[in-house]
Amino acid sequence: MTGVALPRFLPADAVRLDGGPALAAQQTVRDTLLRLDPDRLLAPFRREAGLPARAPGYGGWEADGLDGHTAGHVLSASSRLAATTGDGAIAALAAHLADGIRECQRAIGTGYVGGVPDGAALWDEILTGRVDAGAFHLNGRWVPLYNLHKTLAGLLDAVEHLGLDSADAALEQFGAWWLRTAGRIDDERFERMLQTEFGGMTEVFARLAVLRRDPAHLALARRFARRALVEPLAAGRDELDGLHANTQIPVVVGCAAIERAAREIAPELVADIVAREGAAARFFFDRVARVRSVPIGGDSVREHFPPASDLATMFTAREGPESCNTVNMIALAAHLHVLTGDDAYLAWAERARVDHVMSAQHPEHGGLVYFTSQRPGHYRVYSPEAEGFWCCMGSGFEAQSRHGALAFGEAGDELRINALIATTARWRGLTVTLRTAPAADGADGWEVEVAADRPVRRALSILIPDGADVAARVEVADDVTAVAAGERWRTARTWTGVTRLRLAVPRALRVERSPDGSAWGWVIDGPDVLALRIPDDAVEYRGTAARMGHIARGPLRPLAGAPMIDPADLATAERLEGGRVRVPTVDGGSIVLEPFARIHDARYTVAFPLADAASAEARRAELERIDEASLGMDARTLDVVAFGEQQPESDHGLEATDEDQGAQAGDRWRRTRGAIRVTLRDWTGTADRIRLTWLAPSEPAGLRVRVGDETVLDETVPPGGSPGSREVRLPEGSAGAVELAVTIEARDGSTPRLRELRVLCPASDR
Repeated sequence: MTGVALPRFLPADAVRLDGGPALAAQQTVRDTLLRLDPDRLLAPFRREAGLPARAPGYGGWEADGLDGHTAGHVLSASSRLAATTGDGAIAALAAHLADGIRECQRAIGTGYVGGVPDGAALWDEILTGRVDAGAFHLNGRWVPLYNLHKTLAGLLDAVEHLGLDSADAALEQFGAWWLRTAGRIDDERFERMLQTEFGGMTEVFARLAVLRRDPAHLALARRFARRALVEPLAAGRDELDGLHANTQIPVVVGCAAIERAAREIAPELVADIVAREGAAARFFFDRVARVRSVPIGGDSVREHFPPASDLATMFTAREGPESCNTVNMIALAAHLHVLTGDDAYLAWAERARVDHVMSAQHPEHGGLVYFTSQRPGHYRVYSPEAEGFWCCMGSGFEAQSRHGALAFGEAGDELRINALIATTARWRGLTVTLRTAPAADGADGWEVEVAADRPVRRALSILIPDGADVAARVEVADDVTAVAAGERWRTARTWTGVTRLRLAVPRALRVERSPDGSAWGWVIDGPDVLALRIPDDAVEYRGTAARMGHIARGPLRPLAGAPMIDPADLATAERLEGGRVRVPTVDGGSIVLEPFARIHDARYTVAFPLADAASAEARRAELERIDEASLGMDARTLDVVAFGEQQPESDHGLEATDEDQGAQAGDRWRRTRGAIRVTLRDWTGTADRIRLTWLAPSEPAGLRVRVGDETVLDETVPPGGSPGSREVRLPEGSAGAVELAVTIEARDGSTPRLRELRVLCPASDR
């Protein structure tokens, strides 16, 4: 791209949403944010600063070890909303939070600030040599660096979007504190510290380096580019199977941000950074977006990457793609577009925004979704009002404030329309407005109005969506041009007065198959992934404040009952009003599908089993075998902890000594040479046994399992053989208990690699 002007996005205050679903989503999150009490969000910061409380803190994750993380998310979201809308109330919310964080920082007096419980002492421990790092706990605190990143990012957004003096001062001192503190931690301890999820620290210091024009912050960002992740990626090796997805994605977002920062402030480092961080970012995006993601943009099951060669769990699990992942992958796509000028990154980001991000906020009450299951016939739950405070609530606040963030860009003297959204942009003497307009033959119609303050010569380009069928038509006066999907229409002229362009974008109706080659697929119409709505009034669609209230725990529907589609039959599909499509099924019937992003408070099928008439019977039998193996156990399961997976372990208060963890063929595991303690729950009072499963050990192993003080299993596990499991009765005294404290101790040196622990009831009770 030498000699070619690379693009950058227009700032937030240059773009306004004018209507349609994006504006409605933005207004919904604005109202949700204004219902929050900023003093309650600041309560953890005041506690840690030794200041008197002005309001009690919130519950859920805000009182469970991740105290204070939401304030950073809300500061980021409100800062961007205030910049793009000029809304005084939302600007006041941002200022209140920034002022409150700054007050707490001054009270502490070192430059440090945060809501992490006993957070200041954590750094005393680390500086004296104690780094007890697990995947999700560092010296006994739940992902403290992840938490502190939200504060840093919120302050940075408040400076960049609103120029708040209090945020600028807090950011200056907090950044200086980080430089001093990190400078006292040697590389071995620093890398060990990064074994614990640390969020977007890599990106925030790269951005801060640009803001301050300071290479020291860039050097710190590079220290946060964890070697164990970045080096294999830079060498073109995909070693992601089984990893916690959203631990990795923000780091790679930071790798792309590091390259952007180097190109602005440290050109002497660019070649080295492109070969390491830049190469890692490009390879990671290609593997995750093209090989590991479903068409809505999601990529994980129970928060982890399934094997790229076998996405079977994507279609069987209740806990499908996590919203946070898609939000961060969009950020990565945006960085890579700026670095390369490649519009394919924008096309992917727009699909993910339309089909996952837009779908993840309830249009009425504003609740936000954590998991979007791809299992046929399942459903999603939305965050409760001012409760829960899951990570996907915080990232959701930010995502719903950013619907116009990538819509417009500039490259030299060219204004670039990147997405067809009802918007207005102001740029160098031009005001450009996009609005929907009628079009023939069922195409999506758009009018682009270009108003010039005075005669001015500028170039204009429009990116045609990749879901267009055949070619889009762009009309200016009597000049009509055909433009292929994924390409740009361009013009350069002297603009005077008001000029109107008209676009007609035909929709391509197609089936996209699962990237692993298995017989699953999604029906897509233009930009919209379609789904079947399945009403079910017996299900509660609002989550709870409970530790696992973000999981849709209602009964699973049999896979064998899902409608089956033959992609070849899509040629006979019938378009209906309102974006709905009638699609034939292989049994001779039909189903009516609608854009997935519009389906709320219902079960749904978005991924369909594929077959033709000749193979349908065999495909149905295959699904019945999967159901037979899984549904019976699911019906008996009252609670389950999957070992080696962040959220299940954290939800169950896992504590472990002398332990390690890993993945085998996509199965996460944890073992100990000491003990593992978890608390499982039975809200029904019907539990009568527990079931422990493990992977086949390669050396002698053994375990002793206690429920409360009573031993229920004491066994040696010989090496080799197959994975094992044991189902044992609960002690008499545990009957009816809500909480079951389970301890698993090592025998014969080590436990086997533990996979999961379930609390079960008799099948007749479910």
